[in-house]
Amino acid sequence: MSAALVVVAGASGVIGAEVARELQARGIRVRALVREPARLSIEPEEIFVGNLLNPRALEGVCAGADAVVSCAGAPLAPPRPFAGRSETFHAVNDLGNRALLREAESAGVRRFAYVSLYAGRFLGMMECVRAHESFAAALRDSSVEPLVVRCTATFARLAELVERARKRGKLSVPGTGQAKTNPIHERDAAKALVDALDGHIHELDAGGPDTLTHQEIAQMAAEAAGGVPLRFTRLWRAQCRASLRRFAGRHGHDAALYRIAENEVDVAAPAAGERRLRDYFAALAG
Repeated sequence: MSAALVVVAGASGVIGAEVARELQARGIRVRALVREPARLSIEPEEIFVGNLLNPRALEGVCAGADAVVSCAGAPLAPPRPFAGRSETFHAVNDLGNRALLREAESAGVRRFAYVSLYAGRFLGMMECVRAHESFAAALRDSSVEPLVVRCTATFARLAELVERARKRGKLSVPGTGQAKTNPIHERDAAKALVDALDGHIHELDAGGPDTLTHQEIAQMAAEAAGGVPLRFTRLWRAQCRASLRRFAGRHGHDAALYRIAENEVDVAAPAAGERRLRDYFAALAG
């Protein structure tokens, strides 16, 4: 890619940090757009402190940039009870990224890449999917050349299974565990994105090399956590718990529903990565 400077929104996140590293490895300067610079695990050439929920705080973020990569979005679960009430999928993934897109258009940015969810192709108009696809539509209609990258679940997100199993001494997963997916390492997702950024591809679907059932993934996680017991619970119980999350805020409820649905539907994207989940979990066990 010939761009001298790329703005990476959400650079303190898992995929955002890997995108920044991949760009820098290719000699491209990175301007990291973050709310909390202390959370950065990388050393970008520039840091811009801003918040997608505050459009005024984004003024000038895209000045002099050739491209923008947005990995910014509301988390698939709030970090703690009653947290993130204002950080809904609609507020961040859709409206917040639209504010960033307006800045990109004003600055004459050539290319805008957005990281979305591949599962959205199969899960209908859930709130999480609706927010992603609403912004993707706005991006396609903008004056900036778009790139929408839809990834399956990243290895880092599945590492939560190992952490939960270690903490509780057991692992419970809702559903039957028979749905299939091919998770992708966040580093592979970043490489696929940066590869596509230099061309004229407008949409890219990316998954890992191995298609696994959720039962196989859960078994590997349970083994990595020290061989803790694994069980699959009835779906209606998970749905009831998700309903209770309404009292702690809309976002937690929407995120829980998405994660339940994701476990029950086959979600296998074209392979774009080389790293394998079994090796990743083995490293966590070590």
